[in-house]
Amino acid sequence: MAKKTLAEKMAENSRSVVEALKTNTIGSFSSTENIKKNIIILEELRDLIPPLLETEFLALKENLQKHGCKDPLKVWQTNNQSINITDNPEDIVYVLIDGHNRFQLCHELQIPFNIQIDNFKSITEVRNFMIDFQLSRRNITPQQASYLRGIRYNTEKKIVTNNLFQSKESNIILPNGQNVHLDDSAILENKKLEQKIDEPDGILPNGQNVHLDDSSKKTTAQELGEYFNVDEKTIRRDADFARGLDKFSPIFRKEILAGQVKVEKSKIQKIGKVKDLSGTINSLDELETVYQTLSTEISTQVPSKYSPKSEKLIQERYLKLTDSLNRAYETKTNKEINALKTAFTKFLEAIS
Repeated sequence: MAKKTLAEKMAENSRSVVEALKTNTIGSFSSTENIKKNIIILEELRDLIPPLLETEFLALKENLQKHGCKDPLKVWQTNNQSINITDNPEDIVYVLIDGHNRFQLCHELQIPFNIQIDNFKSITEVRNFMIDFQLSRRNITPQQASYLRGIRYNTEKKIVTNNLFQSKESNIILPNGQNVHLDDSAILENKKLEQKIDEPDGILPNGQNVHLDDSSKKTTAQELGEYFNVDEKTIRRDADFARGLDKFSPIFRKEILAGQVKVEKSKIQKIGKVKDLSGTINSLDELETVYQTLSTEISTQVPSKYSPKSEKLIQERYLKLTDSLNRAYETKTNKEINALKTAFTKFLEAIS
């Protein structure tokens, strides 16, 4: 994927907005002040902003009190329909996409602020821009960066899956132009398909082998790995980490990302791999309980190779193998040779 710099994206968006606003009075003082009073905050976008430590929040507050709000807050000009508001779908709205902490403090302290209006085609484009913008900041922590990259990966995979499953009766067009019909059983297997289509050659649920052309051989993880200059496996681990954190309550997730609560990243990744998890994790105690439960379930599902039951089976098949070997050596008949082959196969199964 071609990567534009943040400066290029910002300039492009700003130019687009300026052109759109030339014919109205949005640039006037009164109109700008009206926009400021009606800025909308979406939780799903606000949660992409890494939380500040208490000391960082207090430092920001002190800085605003001393020097004012110098940098403009970024808002997205869009309409109600694009943010799933059904009333008056074509009405223009302004959504905050950067400066949430400054916005809060400026209102509390009655500090004037400026805005920069940006234009995006969709909320997905906004999310990707916000993730890129946050990852470009120097004060972001490794955990926060991992969470943002994971969100980006999970969003990309969801888009791919949704495109393939627009309707039960639809045919899908693969990158090589091949038309593939998905029946009801394929629709029910969309999670399996999502995993398969991330490989260079995918197997659809109906058994069809999908060969992608050279331009499509990179997986989503490879694409994003190159985009963010990290390893493909790092992106996949980030995805598990993001899915795990998304199973936590917003407050608990914020505490972890802010560094106020210390949790081993591997535990969160393990929880992220669980498809069905009842309820939301609200505290460290609940997290430990869920993690221990998952560990217990895994250990009971995978019996030890050296359990007494396994050892007994191995011994039985070993004796059967030696007996068959002796019989085949002595008789040299096809019947005993075939029996030897069978005994040898079963012995290998027991020890593997």
